[in-house]
Amino acid sequence: MEAAEEKMFREFIAGQGLKCTPERQLILREVFSIHQHFEADDIADGLRRRGMRVSRASIYRTLPLLVESGLLREVHSSEKHSHYEHVFGHKHHDHMICTRCGRTIEFTDERIEGLQNRVCERHGFLSTAHTLEIVGICKECREKQPGLPDQG
Repeated sequence: MEAAEEKMFREFIAGQGLKCTPERQLILREVFSIHQHFEADDIADGLRRRGMRVSRASIYRTLPLLVESGLLREVHSSEKHSHYEHVFGHKHHDHMICTRCGRTIEFTDERIEGLQNRVCERHGFLSTAHTLEIVGICKECREKQPGLPDQG
């Protein structure tokens, strides 16, 4: 039986006039076998460990399709690489990202959600999705380096 995310991706790909190649299917399955934030290299490494050969170019071309299809979200992008997470089948949450160690802390806060909804209402805007990333330095990194400013 085909998983819901595979069906959704097949339909999206067909709607784009593209083919759901065996490589794209392998990448999709590898993506959904990871249950944390990941990078393109994590997909390549996981496939290689399983003895499957998929080019990095195929991975880098497929990840944006998975984002566009609504199955993934690009969580954080830096000059060197992007991080992704599953959206399909997961509850919404936001992120705090440490610029020192790269740690991503997931959180939800109903007050933030409510505020966003009120701002949208005030402007007559229909929100279909949002991303909130707070970038800074985590508690552990601040403790390792005395002299950094306190929270402000």
